Amino acid sequence: MTSTITATASLLPTVTGQLTTQPPIMQIIPILRATFSLLRTLLSQASRVVVALATPLLIFVPLISRLFAPVILAFHIVLDVTVYTPYTISSNVAAALYPVYMFCGVACIFGAALGILGRSLITLSNNVIAPESPKALLHAELSMRPKKRRRKSSFAEES
Repeated sequence: MTSTITATASLLPTVTGQLTTQPPIMQIIPILRATFSLLRTLLSQASRVVVALATPLLIFVPLISRLFAPVILAFHIVLDVTVYTPYTISSNVAAALYPVYMFCGVACIFGAALGILGRSLITLSNNVIAPESPKALLHAELSMRPKKRRRKSSFAEES
């Protein structure tokens, strides 16, 4: 009785399947699609059920609107008095006074520019006609400062 055992060993992988190189997000996308499709179906069916159940309640809409008509009218009047009328008045006044506003704004800007330009031209012409020495400028600066005066106390000092 002789038996022969034959064994073959291989170091190479014998996997016949193909390795997947897809990122993990690509494996989740089919699951997400199925989930969102199911949610969409459920929501559309739920909206149909709600409409079917609410249709008999539409009989009460004219009754409710007539019951709340005084409140709605009062709210409309208050809103008209406090919001719509002041807004209309202010927008019409602003539209009417816009040219005056623009004229005054442009006049102020040009007046300020003309004043600054005139002041700089006068300073320039004064420096060209009669230049001052630095010593005179320092003396003029010192003479411009107000002198501190000592006040006499109204209280009699006892010492």
